[in-house]
Amino acid sequence: MRLDGTLEDYPLSDILQLIFMGNRSGILHLYSGGDEGTVVVGEGLIKYGKTLKLSGLKAVRTILSWRRGKFVFDTEERVELGDETRINLPIQQFILGLSAEMDEFEDLMSRIGGVDRRLMLVPLAPQGKPVTLSPTQWQVVVHVGDAPTVAELQGRLSLSERDLLRVIVDLRDRGLLTIE
Repeated sequence: MRLDGTLEDYPLSDILQLIFMGNRSGILHLYSGGDEGTVVVGEGLIKYGKTLKLSGLKAVRTILSWRRGKFVFDTEERVELGDETRINLPIQQFILGLSAEMDEFEDLMSRIGGVDRRLMLVPLAPQGKPVTLSPTQWQVVVHVGDAPTVAELQGRLSLSERDLLRVIVDLRDRGLLTIE
C-alpha cells in the first residue's frame, strides 16, 4: 500500500494515527523546505528516523514539526535496522506529545500574529534595568537588527519553529522587542 499527499492537507499527527489504527508497518518519506526525512514504523512503534542532518529521536521530533511539504508512506518498502539505531517509541505516546506541542505552537503563533510579522528591537531596555539573555535569546536578538519577519528569522537560525516562537514571545513580553 502506498499513501501520499501534502502536509498542508494531512498533518503528520493524522498520518501517524492512520498508520497506528491500521496497524501498518513501512517507511514514511517526507520532503519539506529542502530537507528530507524518513521515519520507519512498525508494530505500533516509531522505530527509526533521519533527516539530511539528524538521526534518531531528534530527527523524528524535527520531522514532526514540519507543517509544509510532501509525504509518501510505503508499506512495501523495508529497511534493516541495527539495535543501536532503534528508537522503539510507541506511536500513540508520540501522537499525544505531538498534540500538546501543536497546541502550544498554535497558541504562540496566535500571540505573534503570523510569520509575516516584522520584529523590531526596542531602543531602550524597559525601566533602564540590566537585561540578562540566554544564548538562544542572544541569537535571536543579534538577527533582529534589520527588522526581519518571523519567517525570515526562521531561515537564518537553526532553531525549531516552536523554539523560535517561544523566544520571540518571551522577548516581547519582557518589553525587549515589538512585533509589527
